[in-house]
Amino acid sequence: MADPRRQSGSINAAEDAPTINSDKAAPSVASVSNDSSSGTEHKAEIKVCTDIEKGEITAVDGSSLAASSQMFNKEEISKGRMYAIVIGLMLLYFVSALETTVLATVYIDISNVYDDMSNGIWIITSYLLSNTVVQPLYGKFSDIVGRFESVVVASGFFCLGSILCAVSSSMGMLIASRAIQGIGGGGLMTMVSVIMSDVTNERDRGKYTGFLAASWGIASAVGPVMGGAIVENSSWRIIFWINLPICVPSMIVLYFALRIPRPAGTLRDKLRRIDFLGAVVFQAFVIPMIIAFAWGGQGFSWRSARVLATICGAAFVGIVFLVIEWKVAVEPIVPLRLFKIRNVTASALGHFCVGSCIYAPLMFVPSWELSVKRASETGAGLHLLPLMGSMVVAAGMSGVLMARFGRYRQLIWACGVFIALGNSLLILYNPSTSNGQRIGFLVLTGLGLGFGVQTMLVAAQCAVKGLDMAATTTVLLFMRTLGGIFALSILSSVFNTRLRREASELSARYPDYSTLILGTINDQSLPSKTPNVPAAVQLGLQTMFQNALHEVFIGLAPFSGLLVLSTLLFAHVELQQRKKRTIK
Repeated sequence: MADPRRQSGSINAAEDAPTINSDKAAPSVASVSNDSSSGTEHKAEIKVCTDIEKGEITAVDGSSLAASSQMFNKEEISKGRMYAIVIGLMLLYFVSALETTVLATVYIDISNVYDDMSNGIWIITSYLLSNTVVQPLYGKFSDIVGRFESVVVASGFFCLGSILCAVSSSMGMLIASRAIQGIGGGGLMTMVSVIMSDVTNERDRGKYTGFLAASWGIASAVGPVMGGAIVENSSWRIIFWINLPICVPSMIVLYFALRIPRPAGTLRDKLRRIDFLGAVVFQAFVIPMIIAFAWGGQGFSWRSARVLATICGAAFVGIVFLVIEWKVAVEPIVPLRLFKIRNVTASALGHFCVGSCIYAPLMFVPSWELSVKRASETGAGLHLLPLMGSMVVAAGMSGVLMARFGRYRQLIWACGVFIALGNSLLILYNPSTSNGQRIGFLVLTGLGLGFGVQTMLVAAQCAVKGLDMAATTTVLLFMRTLGGIFALSILSSVFNTRLRREASELSARYPDYSTLILGTINDQSLPSKTPNVPAAVQLGLQTMFQNALHEVFIGLAPFSGLLVLSTLLFAHVELQQRKKRTIK
């Protein structure tokens, strides 16, 4: 007997109307039959039911509802092409995610090369900054110009930035090159998710997006390890050269395998559709806000005039941006009407919270291993493997379960519970915590991430019409990255404030080692590199970092609690088994 969910269709002419199953549509069909007992109308009832199974609705009088029949993309993709597309997308996703974490444990070594430790953190921040601000722009750009064309632009920026990073002759050039690389990396991250939504239907999408989650997880896990291994055994410039042999072949594969319809219209028509004003104002809003987050509690106090003025100014520009998107833009970058849809709003909040809950462990768990357990830079990165390994397993499971049962809210609830539990247990970290305990805590967090990171995205995508798919996808990915930056800025402030206070007290007790103690604030591996450090000083340094990171893990708990609450907001919308038409 055929699965009744395969007979689902839409009985609404408007493309953004909610999807209704054929079994739910039956009362409406029955009402047609009850209004009259004539044989003609009985035949009309049968025709409506048949057309529902086809996904195309014909009115009782025999006229076709054209708008409904155009809802779905009827192109079938062969298995060979699909595998090629997925492999190409996974590699691009991997290389983009890799650049987010590969410098996490080695940016200090690179800063020492240029003797510019004060600006070293901007090697990471500049990439995250440019990566974040371009994400929503790529979605609308690809709607107007084309999907593959947008991937080419993103890949071009990414490769150019990687080359410039590899040949950088100064700290300033490296930071600027990382910003260029981030423009491409943000585009690759978002366009991969958009294209995956183009070529899959909602029911099967979880299986394929699970591969993307696996790519992200593997990149996040191996990034710090790879960076440490390269710096320990070779030149740090190789970190950037290795992007080219991954990126270029992926683009060649997609060129031959990806055949998505191009947007209609002339070049002049397309230029008129681009929201140039909104794009400029959006940058003027997001860039100062992220810079203020980077300043707060680190270079400057959160209550300093510079930080407060920057945040207030960015907030004002943000209001201007919302007005432009609401009243001025013909095709807004962020269509505000999307937030009237429950699952979109819930997913936006959920993505923000997921970013807040995951980026912090990725940064502070290796830091704890490095400073408290005296692990090497490579070993510190290896301690993320339990988190990422369990995430890969859970992402695969969630995709299979969505495809089999068509349900996703339960997976999203599990995401919130597991992440909150795993992150809360990080509070128990202390020098005597066993490897088994630490692995167990991280496995719980990884399971939660795997259950929810792509599931939340699908939950929002199934609630919007196909033509809004790209905008919805990119906005949600932006919210996830923004949440991560926001949480990192808050928790880094907590960490640095407590660490400086502890370092000051420890320096007062051991003035002969004050240079070493204060130096570990920036380079946590310094004690293991310094010979003949007294045991009392080593214990003091260990306690100093333990106390500072303990406060960080406590500060992570409220973000985890908010994630649990956000998962309760989702409503169930039936998953379609045919691809929506996503290109105008």
